Amino acid sequence: MKKIVLPIVFMLFSLVLATPTFSSEKDDQELEELAQQKGEIIYMDDEITVRSFGNDTEISDVIFTHPNSVVVNENNPMLYSSATGPGGRASIVASDTGRSVYWSVKPATAWPYNFKGIVKLRYHSGFKRDAPVGGMGALGSTISGGVTMNKNNGGYATLIGTAYALNKSRFSVLPGVTTSFRPN
Repeated sequence: MKKIVLPIVFMLFSLVLATPTFSSEKDDQELEELAQQKGEIIYMDDEITVRSFGNDTEISDVIFTHPNSVVVNENNPMLYSSATGPGGRASIVASDTGRSVYWSVKPATAWPYNFKGIVKLRYHSGFKRDAPVGGMGALGSTISGGVTMNKNNGGYATLIGTAYALNKSRFSVLPGVTTSFRPN
C-alpha cells in the first residue's frame, strides 16, 4: 500500500508546485493572442512598435488580472507593475518572450479623458528609449496598449503619464509602476 500511496502523494504535490507556472504561461499566451488580433499600430521604427488597443475591456482585463500585475497602494515606496491610488489604477506587464510590454490605465474619473504617457524602456546595456503612448477614454473606461521591441538585452519598463478629463481634472500615474523584461 505504501508503494502506491507515496508516489501518488508526490505526484499531487508536484502538480501543486507546477500549476502556477502553467497558469502564468496561459495568461501570457492569451495576452499575446489578443495583442496580435487587436490594436492599431500608432508608431513603428527599426527598434520598436507601439500599438494602441483603445478602450478594449477584454485586453485591459487580461492586463489587470495578469499574475505579474501586483496591486499596491500609493503609500508603498517600492516598485510594482500595478498601482492603485487617488488618480485611478495603472498597470504595466512584460510578456514571457521579453519582446513586448503591455500597459493599461483606468483613471478615477466619470468624465471622458485623454491620456498622454510614456513607456520608458531602460535596457541593461545602458541604451534608453521612450515610447509615447496614450489615447482617449470614455466615461469610466480603461485604455491600454503595448510596446514591442525587435531585440533587447533585457531591462525594465516604467509607465508615466497623466489623464486629462473634460472637467479639467488631472489624474497622474503613481510613480514606480515598473516591470522588468528578459532578453530575447
